[in-house]
Amino acid sequence: MFRFLNAGVFAVALILGSASLQAQIIFSDDFSSGNDSSWTHLSGYVGSTGQSWFVGGGTNPPNAYRLIAPNNGLSGYGFVGSYAGPSIADGRVEVDFINFAGPGANPVFAVAGRLNGNNAALSLTGYGYAYEPFASGLTGEMVLYRIEAGNLVQDIGSQQISLDPAKDYKFVLEFSGSTIHGQVFEIGGGLVVERFATDTFYAGGYSGVLGYGQNGVTPPVDFTVDNFVVVPEPGVSLLVGLGLVGLVAIHRFRRKNS
Repeated sequence: MFRFLNAGVFAVALILGSASLQAQIIFSDDFSSGNDSSWTHLSGYVGSTGQSWFVGGGTNPPNAYRLIAPNNGLSGYGFVGSYAGPSIADGRVEVDFINFAGPGANPVFAVAGRLNGNNAALSLTGYGYAYEPFASGLTGEMVLYRIEAGNLVQDIGSQQISLDPAKDYKFVLEFSGSTIHGQVFEIGGGLVVERFATDTFYAGGYSGVLGYGQNGVTPPVDFTVDNFVVVPEPGVSLLVGLGLVGLVAIHRFRRKNS
């Protein structure tokens, strides 16, 4: 029996290990190049104007990407974003947020995936995992968004959390079929919060970052990111499922031969 159990554990480890080895980074940027030439700017979602994209320079952090947008668009909203890398379906996108406003009446910022890249007004679609500092009575929330054409973002899963602007955080957004998984890690620390959702609206697209603000609620959008990575890979839930199938098969074999 022990021999068969060891074989099962080895099979699961082999499945997980092989998938991990096959997963390759297809795009990354630590902004040490001093520019964002590999990125496509997004500015048109709410018709706002006057956005800025900086890599270093002046008072901006060196080797980091700062995005700014005034609140002068549709209904007083402001919006700024940027995406990079190839279009993918399943996979993971992660980025470090290293400068942002904390809880209170402050702008939203997010890691995004499965974006269609459409820069026309109210035409962008995709998903985001966003920090809303003004939610939950100005204490803050992390929210999984569905970004819809002709509409603003839709909440498909949220949790109350207050992020500390004195700290840096890694936002992670994973896709596996209809399963969407958002995570936030404190850099130098551990997992802060995570959320799962199921949604079938968008099957693939580009990866990036975005933020929005609103007159009367938030000051202009202003956030800085670093260490952006995109990895196409089988979803964790798929890998675990394959592993469990292997264990069940081994268990049945063991019962038949006991």
